[in-house]
Amino acid sequence: MANEDLPRWILHIESSPVSRDAETLAEFNRWYDEVHIPEMVAFEGYLSGRRLEPVGDDGPYIAQYVIEGDPEDVLGRVKAASAAGELKMSETLQMNPTPKMRLMRVSLEYTKPDRRR
Repeated sequence: MANEDLPRWILHIESSPVSRDAETLAEFNRWYDEVHIPEMVAFEGYLSGRRLEPVGDDGPYIAQYVIEGDPEDVLGRVKAASAAGELKMSETLQMNPTPKMRLMRVSLEYTKPDRRR
């Protein structure tokens, strides 16, 4: 459950598979959906994760994680696990160039008002 007093952040990651052939793409998507996102969201401070895929071109795939708290602490847990070899990575993830990561602070969340009232 999210604590409304803690700052929220979006960790935005752009990545690509090593190939766009059907077999590689299927394994890339399976790994991201069934292994990597659940693995990431299991870390303390991660609230949710979602993936976006390109439509109509070969642009990057995007993963976004909502995190809360001190981003240095939250991201530090993942970096430590990665350095220790505790994250299950996939050979289908392109590492040259490496995935682009950007941390963004959530400055506003707006929800459409309920018009049924």
